[in-house]
Amino acid sequence: MPSCTRSFLNILKPFPMPRNNIFIYPGALPFLSLIAIFFIMSAPAPVLAAPPVDEIYTIMVLKALRLPSRDSLATLNDKHLGKRLLAIDPYARYVPPASSSKESSHSLRLGVEVFANKSRLWIQPVPGGPADRAGLPEFAVLLAINGVKVQGSTLDRISALLDKAVQKEQVIITVSATPGAKGKEYKVRPAQYKSPSITWRRTGNDIVLRIIEFEAHYSAPALSARFATLVRPGTRVVLDLRGCSGGDLYEALEIAGMFVPAGLPLASTYDRTGVVNTYRSPAGQKLKCPDWIIIDNRSASAAEILAGILQYHHLTRVVGERSYGKCLSQTLFPLSDGGGLWLTTLDVRFPDNRSCAGSGIKPDIPFPDISVTRQAEIIGEMAKRSLKSK
Repeated sequence: MPSCTRSFLNILKPFPMPRNNIFIYPGALPFLSLIAIFFIMSAPAPVLAAPPVDEIYTIMVLKALRLPSRDSLATLNDKHLGKRLLAIDPYARYVPPASSSKESSHSLRLGVEVFANKSRLWIQPVPGGPADRAGLPEFAVLLAINGVKVQGSTLDRISALLDKAVQKEQVIITVSATPGAKGKEYKVRPAQYKSPSITWRRTGNDIVLRIIEFEAHYSAPALSARFATLVRPGTRVVLDLRGCSGGDLYEALEIAGMFVPAGLPLASTYDRTGVVNTYRSPAGQKLKCPDWIIIDNRSASAAEILAGILQYHHLTRVVGERSYGKCLSQTLFPLSDGGGLWLTTLDVRFPDNRSCAGSGIKPDIPFPDISVTRQAEIIGEMAKRSLKSK
């Protein structure tokens, strides 16, 4: 065999020739590869399996806080599952396989949250995230994403725009500091970024700790560590729960126990069978209670429970506007398709047997436009009010 032929065949060694006396001429390999690619590209896309409605039906019968009626259960089907679930449980949700549990208004690669307030869309960067590093203000009116105007859009559309935008090397976010003000562009480079559940800012001698989400086995020790490293005698502490939609109930109870004197009741949970579990503050050294807790109408679930417990024991003053009203706990049940079902399973009540479900937490100090007011401005206003009341 000529040496040039041997050299050419050596190139093909990573692709061994079939045996069983079948010979493939090397020059035919590119042609055969094209045929294989054609068949792969023309193959129909895999069809996602329908949600396991029968499993969801059984879980709701056995585990839901309130037993659904037969008529409502009979309406469950895979075509309108989301709407049917909400009709039975306002907080029930089917999570498809490999779906993110984060809300659609968040972008983890940009480190921002978009939310609606008084018919306008606002954007808030997470401290330390790509948008924050690009100089995006603490709160701003969102005008455009990569030149696409967004005011009047739904949060679902915003989510789709952000998902598309982060595929590029740079995202241009246009905002205005206040409604009606001139827009300004910020160039943000998307990055793999894990949004922390707790962030902090220093404003003069004041420390503002913001809980974004109550993360199981993390938020309580993280908050304790922040107190140990940041809080000194004379430091004023503010706990910011604005926009916190909740998270792990037991993490909120553990954080409450870090402030409430040992032995005092924190909260009680009630399941569908009437079983009551009462939680009390554990023994041990207690942290300095926050001077103020800030809430808004998006503060919900675990955030409301923490604020309500500290308010009940008169350990702090709650500032802002009435919270969302969801003193209920959900559980994620895994399904055979790899997805899950979020379902309300517990009613949570304060030591006086009061629930915030449907009513929310009423602030001790009402504060207008709290959702889009900067932390420094809130602290400054509260400090003025404190001086006037003395």
